[in-house]
Amino acid sequence: MSAALLLPASGANATGGSSAATAKKKLDKLNSQVDELANQYDKAETQLAAAKKHLAVINKQLKTEKPQYQNLRVRVAQMAVAAYKNGTLDSTTFAASKDPDAALQDMSTFAELSRNQNQAMTALLASAQRLQRGQEEARSTLQSITTTATALKKKKAVVEKAIAKQKALLAKTNSSSGSTSGGSSGGATASASGQAGKAVNYAKAQLGKPYVFGGTGPNGYDCSGLTMMAWRAAGVSLPRVVPDQYNAIRHVAKSNLQPGDLVFFDSLGHEGIYVGGGRFIHAPHTGTDVQYASMSNSYWVSHFVGAGRP
Repeated sequence: MSAALLLPASGANATGGSSAATAKKKLDKLNSQVDELANQYDKAETQLAAAKKHLAVINKQLKTEKPQYQNLRVRVAQMAVAAYKNGTLDSTTFAASKDPDAALQDMSTFAELSRNQNQAMTALLASAQRLQRGQEEARSTLQSITTTATALKKKKAVVEKAIAKQKALLAKTNSSSGSTSGGSSGGATASASGQAGKAVNYAKAQLGKPYVFGGTGPNGYDCSGLTMMAWRAAGVSLPRVVPDQYNAIRHVAKSNLQPGDLVFFDSLGHEGIYVGGGRFIHAPHTGTDVQYASMSNSYWVSHFVGAGRP
């Protein structure tokens, strides 16, 4: 080996190489952090949507229950008036109440009426109890939605800052894919049929679309959004976030991977869909597109967690 080959690179090149390597290392770490934040954000979004849906159901039930309660209240009020005229009842407070909470509290009047009109009073009490429970549940659900929405906004702000750092690092390394990229070029993949084939074909059709934080298509995806939608196209429902998807499917050995299987990395912070030929399709991170990656890439080898089959 010549002496020239043992000499260090020029100061500018050495510094530039070191700077780029450092930036890429930081980017890898930041990508993992954003993956974790993305999972938290997606999970919170899912919970918020579920809470809103639950509140809508409660409000619908209350909308139906209130007229029933009012009709029963009128009937019992008429009974109370008749009982008062007959001298068998001294109070009509319960029957006249428009507030379910107040109605339930006046048990003495209920007791007097129920001795003679048990069926109607039982129906009124049951309706008042349903309204009371519904109103309490609605208040609780609304509070849950408000709390979740506030937390969601805070997480989104944190993620947006992380994304800004990602973009700056990407610009610094002058790379659109970062050190974890497996490339977006084509190549041979194993054939798949049935539901797995549909999921793989969906993923392939998304190649080149941008990574979008929280994205579930059709214009962009995050990693779990892509796998969820790919398998939804095959008629299989998967949870929204990476850890939940991992826990929801049957695990398979890396040596037994088949097209359509999901592959998980980075402490369940990231995932992709295996397409055969030792490759998978994924949505890497900010600044990249949906692309192929190699299972033999040193980064994915060292960060591999497991695989599963929906």
